[in-house]
Amino acid sequence: METLIVYYSRTGTTREIADRLSVHLNADLLELEDSRDRSGIFGLIRSGFDALTSNVTVIDDFDHQIDEYDAIIIGTPVWAGKMTPAVRTFLLGNAGVLPEVAFFVTLAGSSPRGTLEGMEELADKEPLANLILNKDEALGQKGDRDKEIEEFVRMICDKIEEKPGDTCEANKKSPI
Repeated sequence: METLIVYYSRTGTTREIADRLSVHLNADLLELEDSRDRSGIFGLIRSGFDALTSNVTVIDDFDHQIDEYDAIIIGTPVWAGKMTPAVRTFLLGNAGVLPEVAFFVTLAGSSPRGTLEGMEELADKEPLANLILNKDEALGQKGDRDKEIEEFVRMICDKIEEKPGDTCEANKKSPI
């Protein structure tokens, strides 16, 4: 199974999960680069506003051919109860060519329900699985992050393997 993990991370929390997933799935990584400066307090305020109002942004070009993958796993932090503008932009620009999808979100406090529903709506696909980790779980400070990740990967693999001829490399990988 050729898998691509597409994600946006402002602080590194979502990147940490994307990196761990890539090991389990032997997946390629694509970090979305937002052309808008989101650093500092003003960047934080702008980020929350842009997410809350469902704004899009300009993301840097990337070399990956989305239609060459069997599955795309898309990750975002939850900002103001919504996905980041970078992930919104990616989904809007690629919905017509997305293969199977799965979603993961990291959050500090907002409910992820609207985020996951919005991602599913823009992708126009039901996800194979969803993973929700609060910041402490994502950074390994609380809970069992690796167990959550392994369960997410297992759910993806089980659904992919339901299709004749598909195999999932994640089942052959050793745990992190």
